[in-house]
Amino acid sequence: MRQKLRVVTSIIMMIMLLAGCAANESAQNDEKTNEANAGKDKAEKKDKITIGLSEPDLGWPYIAAFVEEFNSLIEEDDKIEAIVLSADGDIEKQVSDISDLTVQEVDIILVCSLDGEAVIPALAQASSSEIPLLAVSNEPGKDGQQYLEGYSGPDDYVQGEIAAEIMKEAIGTEGKIVMIEGTAGQSTTQLRGEGLKDKLAEIAPGIEVIDAQPCDWDASKEKSATSAFLTKYGSEIKGIFAQGGGDAVAEAVQASPYDIPVVCTGCNQITLDGIREGRIYGTMQQSPYLDAKQAIDLAKKIVNGEKLEEFRNIISMPIVTAENCKDVEADF
Repeated sequence: MRQKLRVVTSIIMMIMLLAGCAANESAQNDEKTNEANAGKDKAEKKDKITIGLSEPDLGWPYIAAFVEEFNSLIEEDDKIEAIVLSADGDIEKQVSDISDLTVQEVDIILVCSLDGEAVIPALAQASSSEIPLLAVSNEPGKDGQQYLEGYSGPDDYVQGEIAAEIMKEAIGTEGKIVMIEGTAGQSTTQLRGEGLKDKLAEIAPGIEVIDAQPCDWDASKEKSATSAFLTKYGSEIKGIFAQGGGDAVAEAVQASPYDIPVVCTGCNQITLDGIREGRIYGTMQQSPYLDAKQAIDLAKKIVNGEKLEEFRNIISMPIVTAENCKDVEADF
């Protein structure tokens, strides 16, 4: 009887052991399946990504050119989709646009800020949703950079420095100049102005910026502001720094009795023709194609989990004057 009891007990223990092993094996298989599915989902996310792009205003010539290049590059890559939104010059709309992209759960948001300070709360909100952010073309204020993976585009401060070097070449080491600015409060406007003034203090302290006027990157406003400066200061003005393309400023100068060199930024076809024809003294290139391509390349790296080697990734900005303009192709 005892022997039969021991046999039954052994059989029960073996059954329980086998059942436990089977359950463990099943659990392991389930875990492997879950890991495989998670890996598959992750791979699919990497394989097809959606980039959200928030722009300040598609009516601005450079922004329009950037978006055109951006869309062309996206069309060439079947692994990327894009949602492009324009704030139309309204910072409240840009904040709303960034929120919309966050709700749509895009894989990354590229932001070209209209107002470097006012955009910061929107960056913070997107960052709290664990959507990576890359600033493009211009940078937000310093307090907003904590929410970014990096910056891609031109260095606006350096552009101001380059403009100072060109201005010194144009008028020498002394004279009064005026600035035709972009949009008030935008980092591009602030940094280009600061770069110009700081560099002039270093290389030509005798050159003085006596006035400046924000013109929202609008050609008609730039022309009107230039005419007003020429009426107010006349021959006192020895040079003009146009933070935009410079052609509207050059037109106003040509319509006046004064011969004043114009220094600007960017090198679209109109600006390049202005240099070749002597209306504009000089500029530096800022290619929207290079700007857009680098932004997309960096965005793909970030989505794929790669950390950028540099926080600030600056495109090349070579000087263009009458000396080399024949060998230069327009940025757009």
